[in-house]
Amino acid sequence: MHAIWFTFSKNDRESLKNIIDELSEKYQAPKFEPHITVYGLTDIEIDKIDKIAKEVILNQNSFFVKKSEILQTEEIWKTVFIELKSNEQMELIHKNFKKYCDNVSKYEFKPHISLIYKILSIEEKIKIINKLDIKNEFQVNKLAIQKFSPDIKKWKIVKEYNLKNNQM
Repeated sequence: MHAIWFTFSKNDRESLKNIIDELSEKYQAPKFEPHITVYGLTDIEIDKIDKIAKEVILNQNSFFVKKSEILQTEEIWKTVFIELKSNEQMELIHKNFKKYCDNVSKYEFKPHISLIYKILSIEEKIKIINKLDIKNEFQVNKLAIQKFSPDIKKWKIVKEYNLKNNQM
């Protein structure tokens, strides 16, 4: 199984990774790469995903995503997360993957950046949210294919594609 992710510019990756690592250490939760899932689990073969990805991101520029708010849920994949405002480019890339992947697996695209994967009490999650100081926008400059495992520690990025640098 694979997931398709957006990943971030060096500075934004480091800043998000620091938050994820701090929360992971404090709550004994698994560490993971900061990402936005463009398309969730699909069992399409890696070579086919590679071909689709190259086509989908052809001529796509890097772009910024804006924070909407920081939220929490009971769902482990969204324990505490940054909800993002959708934008045209993100939606377009998702729709293009959906065209190829929807017949194999369905994925509802709700752009967000997870900060921790752990079952926690609502009080604890609110405490985390209240302590977070997170900037308002992040630069997405890559698309990645992640090899999924039920064990988060075994997640691995197997392919990466640079989006064009549009000299913003």
